Amino acid sequence: MRIVVTGGSGNVGTALRRFLPFEDVGVDVRALSSLRDAIRGADVVVHLAWAIKPADRDTNIDGSEHVLAACVKEEVGHLVCASSVAAYGPAPRWSRVDESWALTGIPGNTYSAHKVRLEEMIKRYPLPCAVIRPCGIGQASAAEQIRRWLLSPLLPPKLLPMLPIPLWNDLRLQLVHADDVARAIVEIVRRKAVGAFNLASEPVLTAPMIADRVGAGRIPVPYPVIEKLAGATARLGLQPLSPEWVRMADQAPLVRTTRAHEDLEWWPEHDARDVLREVVTAMGGRA
Repeated sequence: MRIVVTGGSGNVGTALRRFLPFEDVGVDVRALSSLRDAIRGADVVVHLAWAIKPADRDTNIDGSEHVLAACVKEEVGHLVCASSVAAYGPAPRWSRVDESWALTGIPGNTYSAHKVRLEEMIKRYPLPCAVIRPCGIGQASAAEQIRRWLLSPLLPPKLLPMLPIPLWNDLRLQLVHADDVARAIVEIVRRKAVGAFNLASEPVLTAPMIADRVGAGRIPVPYPVIEKLAGATARLGLQPLSPEWVRMADQAPLVRTTRAHEDLEWWPEHDARDVLREVVTAMGGRA
């Protein structure tokens, strides 16, 4: 079986390499003709290429359209696409949604809007397709990139355990290890599964749990204050987390992973607390 992957050098792609032999297309997904040449003869295509920060329409929208069109033209038998829980619309804070929840996205978040558009495009193409919808994905090798997305360049990671973290009281966060996402993809390919699959590990992390893994303490700050503070400091270049990302952290729904358990016999091997610990340790902070 010939398996071709776009974005094979990314967070999930590097993990997938540990479980599944594949060919990384090594071409820009924005170039349709080159993409068709690269996937010609593939039995399975796994589409992971995505620009997260900053979200790039040419890569995310046009590139994904090219992947879908190329798979149809080259008669690829099975496509696996990486979407996200960010494609879902907000839900009651502590409830969990399944794969039937509305794909309306998080208002005002470009990354979320691009994932919604990806899912809309997939429905238009006559392809046997599986879609994974993971929550936040972590592993040690992605720690430096995650640090650049989340932390001020003025803050050395080694100072993390010495500083209290401003977090809002009802923050809740799901994480999953990149290896567990890769294992789900392997099962999808092996079973030729189609449809959508939520992916997340337990437990749901709360503000006190996050602070315990990352810092010496927590400063409870109301969410509206956090959002305004993020806007002001991001505009000044003091830290990279803009209000749209804070909003997504607050509004992205918790997901239920029953379908992955039942149809893929998939259970994550990494506890969400361990995922956070691994990333923080790799950043150079306490865990």
